[in-house]
Amino acid sequence: MQRICCWLVLGMVGWWWSGTGRAAENLPPSETLLPAAVKGFISISNLEQLAAHWGKTQLGQLMQDPTMKEFVEDLRAQLEDRLSEAHVRLGLHWEDVKDVPSGEIAFARIQPAPGKAASAAVVQIVGRRQQAEALLEKITTNLQKQGAKLRQETIEGFQVTRVDLPKPEGDEEAKVFYYVLTDEYLATSDDEAVLRFILARLQGRGDPQQTLAGQKAFAKVMARCQKEATSQAPQIRWFIEPFGYVEVLQTLAPERLAHRRKGRSILDVLKTQGFTAIQGIGGYVDVAVGDFELLHRTVIYAPPPYEKSMRMLRLPNQQEFRPQPWVPKDVATYTTIYADILHAFDHFGPFFDDMFGEGEKGVWEEVLDGLKNDPNGPQIDLRNDLIAHLTGRATMMSDYELPITPTSERLLYALETKNEKAVSEAIRRIMEKDRTMRRREYGGHVIWEAIPPSAAPQKTEVVVGGLPPIGKPKPKQQEPAPRVLPTAAVTVAYGHLLVASHFDFLKKVLDHAQKPDPLADRLDYQLVQRTIDAFGAPENCARFFSRTDEEYRATYELIQQGKMPQSETLFGRLLNQFLGTGKKGEVRKQRIDGAKLPDYQVVARALGPAGLFAYSEQEGWVLVGFTLKKK
Repeated sequence: MQRICCWLVLGMVGWWWSGTGRAAENLPPSETLLPAAVKGFISISNLEQLAAHWGKTQLGQLMQDPTMKEFVEDLRAQLEDRLSEAHVRLGLHWEDVKDVPSGEIAFARIQPAPGKAASAAVVQIVGRRQQAEALLEKITTNLQKQGAKLRQETIEGFQVTRVDLPKPEGDEEAKVFYYVLTDEYLATSDDEAVLRFILARLQGRGDPQQTLAGQKAFAKVMARCQKEATSQAPQIRWFIEPFGYVEVLQTLAPERLAHRRKGRSILDVLKTQGFTAIQGIGGYVDVAVGDFELLHRTVIYAPPPYEKSMRMLRLPNQQEFRPQPWVPKDVATYTTIYADILHAFDHFGPFFDDMFGEGEKGVWEEVLDGLKNDPNGPQIDLRNDLIAHLTGRATMMSDYELPITPTSERLLYALETKNEKAVSEAIRRIMEKDRTMRRREYGGHVIWEAIPPSAAPQKTEVVVGGLPPIGKPKPKQQEPAPRVLPTAAVTVAYGHLLVASHFDFLKKVLDHAQKPDPLADRLDYQLVQRTIDAFGAPENCARFFSRTDEEYRATYELIQQGKMPQSETLFGRLLNQFLGTGKKGEVRKQRIDGAKLPDYQVVARALGPAGLFAYSEQEGWVLVGFTLKKK
């Protein structure tokens, strides 16, 4: 997901922002100008350099291919239209703005106060004031044609332009934003106090500790990234304070992000369960450096002590990451992560109580007691009969079936066991009591397959293993939550508990195990592992391998078909939830017309193998990811 976002951002930069001027020197970095209330931050150090590096990548070179011309021009027009719709109709094209920046460009999402959201941008324009003035003149003219009111104000000694936009239909209040031009900077914000702070900092006034740079989480994340990158100056830096950033997004789009269960949002639960220990997440991104098409470093700053369910996140570093012999050679992605699973189970209760028990303590214990002692249930001690027999190594792989449809994605999760027989017996006792699962046999293995919802027995109440409904009685029956894997298939084989998204994918894995041709012997997998080893961190808590030309295929072809809103892929569901209308049962419209996309094989030739590794540290986690050239 992070890698996809990186490529999208870099693609726009590479296509449209070229020919920028020399970088400004001896100017303070943007984090020393922005206020401490910044919750999301991204900075591009030098557009000219970034565009040049983008042109060296295989994907950047592909965009210059004559076969891509029609698509690139069409996508450029679509994105320009979207930008105009999403913001003010400025009537601008990328050609109007590409020559304005001379150095760093920084954008920030800010939370001036609870329930408030603001934005700001700071652009270095040394030697480019004339171009900046021409840009602002065009903006002014276009806004006035739309009924915007402009007036001059003096803020912190600077001449500032205030723009009062016409009130959009349905909005409670009209929007206002400010911009100011100096010999060195173009600064904008939709909050007067934020702009006032920036202008004071430009004059060296104000408390440096009240800036973004003065915040401990930001400083820690950037310092750790720099240590990982040694002397290399990053092309892109980014940072979010996760809980504050989500609150800002909720303020901007409450109908999409304020998902609540029984009156409490997931954000509320995470806060009360100690996950605010995650104080900052940020990283460096570089394009076309060394042997890498893309290289990114991410740091999660989460200093202990941990409280409540945050203590579940114990991820021990290990050395064994070789794919199991039964893993098919042609999967699109393969991931292994290590966790102290028994420790996580022992601290899961408070989270469950908060999330599903309306905050009532002891609900999780009631569930465990029911699973163990209810005569109508599986009569299983979940901790000792199942969880205690797992090693803590978890594996996930993905693939897809052809032709590509909204349901093409295939996933499989595997949990390594210390006692296959005990785990198999525990799964049997659980599944036999679940009326949504049915028993099948294949190749000598017992498989439990989900019954399609339309064929499942109808029940008057939602039960778990014969238990009474969780939580307090409700006067009105609530609809059960949709299944995470509505077509799941489960078995225990080859020392692992296997949970597949589809029966056919589980069959493929079981068949492959009879005639092993393991992923570990593939040259592209070995190349990625050698690259990871070269970073000099032999012990990791997670490793990830991807054939990006296979990983992205389903998403690409669904966009091409105009069916991304109907996608049931993991990425598609996340995207649809984020971009959806917020109205139950209403399918969003696809935002990009994919009709002019070239055949996927044209794009696939520029998508090389990728890898990522992560390791736990005293104050959080470090992740390093990369994409290699396609050989």
